[in-house]
Amino acid sequence: MTVFHVPIAEVMHTPIEAMPDTMHYLLICSLGIPFIIGYNVVFGIMRGLGDSRSPLYFVGLACVLNIALDFVLVGGLHMRAAGAAIATVASQGISFVAALWYLHRKGFHFEFSRRDLRFNGRIGNRITTLGAPIALQDALINISFLIITVIVNQMGVIASAALGVVEKLIVFAMLPPVAVSSAVAAMTAQNYGAGFHERMNRCLASGIGMALVFGASFCLYSQFLPGTLVSIFTGDAQVIHMASDYLRGYSIDCIMVSFVFCFNSYFSGQGNSWFPMVHSLIATFLFRIPLSWTFSHIDPTSLVWMGYAPPLSTLVSLLICTWYFMRSRHRYGGTKSRPGEQLFC
Repeated sequence: MTVFHVPIAEVMHTPIEAMPDTMHYLLICSLGIPFIIGYNVVFGIMRGLGDSRSPLYFVGLACVLNIALDFVLVGGLHMRAAGAAIATVASQGISFVAALWYLHRKGFHFEFSRRDLRFNGRIGNRITTLGAPIALQDALINISFLIITVIVNQMGVIASAALGVVEKLIVFAMLPPVAVSSAVAAMTAQNYGAGFHERMNRCLASGIGMALVFGASFCLYSQFLPGTLVSIFTGDAQVIHMASDYLRGYSIDCIMVSFVFCFNSYFSGQGNSWFPMVHSLIATFLFRIPLSWTFSHIDPTSLVWMGYAPPLSTLVSLLICTWYFMRSRHRYGGTKSRPGEQLFC
């Protein structure tokens, strides 16, 4: 990405007005990828050790540093997108180093040399079997987001800015459903391994219920007051208007993913990571991208129609998940929890 950041910006059909800022942002963030990788790996180690609070603190540290540096570099020094990129990379780099120092102080020491760089066939095959579909799914879905960005970029700089603002809001709104679905995956795996399939199904229902609280709340607010959310990021009246129209439709997806994310975690927790990948790719490449392209031509001056492409495509995933769940439910329907053993979801 560092070497090809200019061709990437061109392939994305970046509006001419935004090209310099886009190239600066891509270059700096590309150089910071090692920090982003380390940032996530260290937090994965902490969570694997059963410590879910420390990652929260270090993420909080990164957020505070990011905001402070944004004020200094973008607001104070007027470095525009380059300042925002430096703020992001620097905050994650500092948080990464601080987390490494914390692990060292806590006594998490281990030998690491060339002798330790050996492939374990059994574990490697298992990780690949479970992880490859999830990795492929995430990669292809993010490619689909890039394709949609290309479609919107061709509608002009206002539409491009509106898309960027709404995507940030949606990512934020989906954090609670993502977190809940992660818990569903862990709880499902525990119960599936122990043979407590009735509890496993209750975890799914509980997860969907909790995720819906956040998803439905955000969707409801976005239907009536989308401008108050969009205006957090921009004061441009045209961007606010176009982004508000886009957010009204897109926010419905927050309800849909409350079901789909939990279903995906439920299936993945049973070691079935292929099905979530298949239905996600069907919904994304056979529905979301074609619908986005079609809706962009209905009214090239507005994002109203395009806002409904994500929830419609997620609805396809939800219907497939529901069908698959009902089809496979008979396998677990008769298994009851053992007396005296309770697991709260």
